Amino acid sequence: MKTRKSKLVNEESRLREIERRLRAQYGQPRHHNPEDPLDDLVFVALSRMTQEVKYLRTYEALRGAWPTWGEVRDAPERRLRGLLSDAGLSTTKASHLRALLGEIERREGALDLRHLAAQTDEQVEAYLTSLPGVGRKTARCVLLYAFDRAVCPVDTHVWRGMQRLGFAPRGARSETRCRALEDRIPGQLRASLHVTLVAHGRTACRAIEPHCESCALVGLCAYGQRRLRTHRVRAGYPAPARSSNANDPLRPRLARKGGPRISDEGRVRGSRRSGTPTSP
Repeated sequence: MKTRKSKLVNEESRLREIERRLRAQYGQPRHHNPEDPLDDLVFVALSRMTQEVKYLRTYEALRGAWPTWGEVRDAPERRLRGLLSDAGLSTTKASHLRALLGEIERREGALDLRHLAAQTDEQVEAYLTSLPGVGRKTARCVLLYAFDRAVCPVDTHVWRGMQRLGFAPRGARSETRCRALEDRIPGQLRASLHVTLVAHGRTACRAIEPHCESCALVGLCAYGQRRLRTHRVRAGYPAPARSSNANDPLRPRLARKGGPRISDEGRVRGSRRSGTPTSP
């Protein structure tokens, strides 16, 4: 019987290999996030529940229309809503943006958050989440991109990827679940896994029709291997050969009793089940 310590060692080994493969493929992208903390706070706030191309376009339009945040704070709300309409939720975002800029200036006497660099992660997060419309994920993105902290904000791409890899439970995200997932990731891997899983989720591990056949992680992903096996059977190819790699410590295993045992190469043994795997 495996001890808890051996399970944790095996989990960390898988996470390190996942991070290594993703970093080799994507590098360490910043995803256009500004380096200034206030700029980044607004940038991340605009990205909420919208596509990358739309919030990038909206952020550039906002800076072009009003070069300073003071001008944005004082802008006519109707015009501000119109400019933010491309990013969606324009009424809510315009209201929150004006309110948070006003609150920062009231507290600090200036529209500047660079002083937060001297504070701990917990202090920065507490400050940011006390501002109008700023949630924990937004605060942790600012910690990562503007203050270079070792955190892994759990957005939709990170959550979906970690679900499919077996590190997050099925179902919707919640603050409790996101905290638990981030706690499972070693500190030195958190920032890299966030930026690379975001890139991976946008290009390969998509919510609909993921590209499992060309995924760098398919050998470590039971979801991807099930999906490839199903497509192979439907296409009329013979069942995969028996694997000789059953003892590989990085090999994913299916939790469901009676399910196929899958090797690191994607070969399936002893399956008694069939059907299309469901995307988390």
